[in-house]
Amino acid sequence: KNKRHEVLCSALWVLSWARERAPPLSSGCDSMMSFSPPPVSSSSEGNGNIHVRSLSPWTWKPSTVKNRIPSTIWEAECSSAHCSGLAPGQPDEPGLNAVPIQQSVLVLSRRPSGCYIASYLTVSVGCTCVWARTAQTSRVS
Repeated sequence: KNKRHEVLCSALWVLSWARERAPPLSSGCDSMMSFSPPPVSSSSEGNGNIHVRSLSPWTWKPSTVKNRIPSTIWEAECSSAHCSGLAPGQPDEPGLNAVPIQQSVLVLSRRPSGCYIASYLTVSVGCTCVWARTAQTSRVS
């Protein structure tokens, strides 16, 4: 019985100690969020240099904002307005345009009060080839 009492007292002490040292919520913040790291996708392991092998290659440009989570977001920038030739050494395809693929990403922005506000930011995550706009392709859509 004494052993159980010691364990219970120890557990209560640890809980009260942790509570005292936990950072308090800012008085103006109305909720708390916690995040775990995203799972690593095994399907993307073989695509390490897809941005170079694509028919519409791109480079990665960082965008860093101090009071944002994530603070740095890497954005794709198409290397050319046209798509590369279908075979190595062929000229660019003038009938095919390289356009960015856009995705909405959830970001948290820190306010002067210390609270964070969630919002979506549209970022380019790659580039793809599309037929160039012409009078005929405009009528089809």
